[in-house]
Amino acid sequence: MNRKIPIPLAATVADVLALRYTHNRIDQFMDLAGIPGQLSPGLNKVDKTRAWLNLANQHCPDPLGALGIALTELMEVDTVGYASPADLSEEREKIQRALAAYGLTYVKGGMIMLAGATAVSKGIEEIIEHRDLAGLQTEFDRIFRNIESDPAAAVTASCALLESLFKVFITEEGLDMPSDKTIKPLWNIVRKNLNLEPSKEQADDIRTVLVGLGAIVDGLGSLRTHEGSAHGHEKRGYAMKPRHARLTSHAAFTLAMFILETWPQKTQPSKVTALRKPMITA
Repeated sequence: MNRKIPIPLAATVADVLALRYTHNRIDQFMDLAGIPGQLSPGLNKVDKTRAWLNLANQHCPDPLGALGIALTELMEVDTVGYASPADLSEEREKIQRALAAYGLTYVKGGMIMLAGATAVSKGIEEIIEHRDLAGLQTEFDRIFRNIESDPAAAVTASCALLESLFKVFITEEGLDMPSDKTIKPLWNIVRKNLNLEPSKEQADDIRTVLVGLGAIVDGLGSLRTHEGSAHGHEKRGYAMKPRHARLTSHAAFTLAMFILETWPQKTQPSKVTALRKPMITA
């Protein structure tokens, strides 16, 4: 899916970058974003930035993705010599308002995604950052980076996110790691340790929900096998679309958050307390 940068959004970005950065810095941002092409000499900073973003629309597979990378320093770095943190907040809000007009938002890490990301995904991001879980962070970033431009890669990352979480759980709980480290065997160990097996639940409603959690695991594993980027694709009756990637990622986030909230406090209480702290303030 080619996500074009709307002209009014490009105009706002051009005004903000031109106000805060030199010609060389603007060129560096666009180079880091992977925007190809050459510009006519003599352009002022506003026109130059607009021209770069126009090239992104023409030549980049995901123009909005390129824009997110180009905006990273402005949105996340309080650059010495250009502006104080208090000064930059106004420009950052201006960019976010311009994005919001198109149902978009800037997300930490140089990503532009649909606004209204679920509280679950935001909560997981806070936990990952708080615990410094590099493996989970890599997959979390890969999900949002690829939902629009490469849905199959986002599906693979959604499955890998859960696999990484399950491995962390198994390791920290001192359980035996299965020889087959794919999602289903890992889930079976986590589910048993957390007493999430449907057959042991007497309440029909809760048992149905627990069956649904297992269905998420089965579905993610199957989708990753049949449609994800980690395997050869079988011929299917549908093409993987961004909406499918969003469905799988939201399902993965829901299960991951449930596991994190259900993590028992009887073992390694300091770790579990740290793990749960962001949940209280989310």
